[in-house]
Amino acid sequence: MIFNPGSHEYSEDDWTPIPSVTQILKAAGVVDDRWFTAESRDKGSAAHKLCERYAAGHREDKHGRPLRDLPYVNAFAQWIDDYHPWAIDTECMIYHRLNGIAYAGTFDLRALIDGKRVLIDLKTGVKSKTHAVQLAAYSMARMVDKSGRVTDNFVNPSLCATLYLKADEKYIYDPIPGARLVEAIREFKEYL
Repeated sequence: MIFNPGSHEYSEDDWTPIPSVTQILKAAGVVDDRWFTAESRDKGSAAHKLCERYAAGHREDKHGRPLRDLPYVNAFAQWIDDYHPWAIDTECMIYHRLNGIAYAGTFDLRALIDGKRVLIDLKTGVKSKTHAVQLAAYSMARMVDKSGRVTDNFVNPSLCATLYLKADEKYIYDPIPGARLVEAIREFKEYL
């Protein structure tokens, strides 16, 4: 699998495009991005990158500033202090073929919390019912290694959760109940 970070597009090794989970949800009409701005996208991307650094054990940004001094990262750091996760993977690509249709994506964090593998999506915006569907799609998929090879390892979490990071340095940790995850898997299959 090939990933173009500039355009955030996925393709097969022969350059056949692979829709992302987000593109599938947009095409199904369940994601309304009219309110998304370049500023909000950039804010979310920066927060994700800094939180990934923090999860990997770094405590300063590339300029030597303490990451905990940054609002969204401070919320993430507080969540880490409260839940004591052990990061298994951060920012990992996935690939899956469901009903003959391929899709790809990148999940934010898979961590061990209280002995359970938890798939976590970080959000800096407001709650949406599509967040559970996005995680459901990721949870069914195969992992992609750093070279772009689709592995035989499935994401296969014990639990999925959305972690909403707030500018006021607070967070909302929102685990998805099993029944809702099953419903979200069904919804994603319909959107394909």
